[in-house]
Amino acid sequence: MSPNIEFDMDQRFTPRNIPNTSRATGMTGLLLRMGIIKDESQAGIVLIGLLLFNIIVTIAVLYYFVF
Repeated sequence: MSPNIEFDMDQRFTPRNIPNTSRATGMTGLLLRMGIIKDESQAGIVLIGLLLFNIIVTIAVLYYFVF
């Protein structure tokens, strides 16, 4: 082995931007991994739409079976 090895400690390493990787968890992470959406702002829109759809279906079911 050569005893004259030098390391350049001033060099900075930055991670590469890898598409479709995020620290998002839950439904947002699932939508990103499945490729349905491209970023977290789209996930918010999709999840709000899903929430409104569920509220409408719940009201319709309650109206039909309860009232």
